[in-house]
Amino acid sequence: MPYVHRMVQAGRTVEHRKMQSFRVHTKGVKRGPNKGTTTEKQARINERVAEEHLRWDLNANFDHRDLHAVLHYYAKDTTFQEILADKAAFLAALRKICKKRGIKYKAVVVIETKRMTNPHLHLVISRMDPEIITEAWENIPRGGGGISFRPLDRRGNHAKLAAYLMKESRSTMEKYREIGRRGKRYSKTQNMTKPVITYKVVPASSWRHEPKARKGAVLYKFDDGATCKAGWHEMTGYPYQEYFEVFNE
Repeated sequence: MPYVHRMVQAGRTVEHRKMQSFRVHTKGVKRGPNKGTTTEKQARINERVAEEHLRWDLNANFDHRDLHAVLHYYAKDTTFQEILADKAAFLAALRKICKKRGIKYKAVVVIETKRMTNPHLHLVISRMDPEIITEAWENIPRGGGGISFRPLDRRGNHAKLAAYLMKESRSTMEKYREIGRRGKRYSKTQNMTKPVITYKVVPASSWRHEPKARKGAVLYKFDDGATCKAGWHEMTGYPYQEYFEVFNE
């Protein structure tokens, strides 16, 4: 009566997700309550999967003192088409400057277009002189724009940042639909390190209620202080458990 154990190695973080599955069915396991329509469930799954991929990219490629920069617009009436053009122009300018100076970097970009706020771009990028990013951006937007910087912390797991950026990207996906284009929640440079994902079928009917970290690691604490999450899969209704190990620097 087995279950599936998925492990994702991304930088110093190893994610564990233990799942009962209709493909590896455990006799006698009860499914959770049926909530929402199939369309609603699929939308939740799509966003969760997108957030997972963003989290893996951030964890695998960025660590302490890499930068989270926010590229602001002063003009509230900036159109979505202008934002897309400005994003392309900024990235081209950044590549040109860094190539000239022999700087190699990795980057992730998320567009935010929520109502009641000026549009802006979120940029997670390898550690570099902030003046380089300023130089690439300051003459791009119509009406000008500023930049704010925040270095990434030591925690090694950027789950909260990924969740925040994914939430901010919802309005951007609506903008893509309004102009009849398919778009991505985030873009990234081509030189990103990929996470290592493994699946293991465990010949047991249940898993440890309270997971333990391996030597050299600690369990990541969620906002409620818990070190693991448990629930039911949105579509199949089968139970799962999820927790993160973060290894020392």
